[in-house]
Amino acid sequence: MPTPPLAHDPQPQAPSKPGNDECCHSGCTFCVLEMYQEDLAAYEEALIAWQQRQQAAAAPATQGIKKPRKRA
Repeated sequence: MPTPPLAHDPQPQAPSKPGNDECCHSGCTFCVLEMYQEDLAAYEEALIAWQQRQQAAAAPATQGIKKPRKRA
């Protein structure tokens, strides 16, 4: 059963994808499609870091449990 997310560490939210009519295709310096790609890459990195923090927070609960030894 997965551990619920930590209350003080909310999961990152994906950026909203721009609509088809939001890009004017005129080569703007700050193109909405390029900014979306940058935001998406940052979100993916933040999500990986968040998942690692969640796993690390859940690990101490199982750290003290010893596995039984196999008998020869």
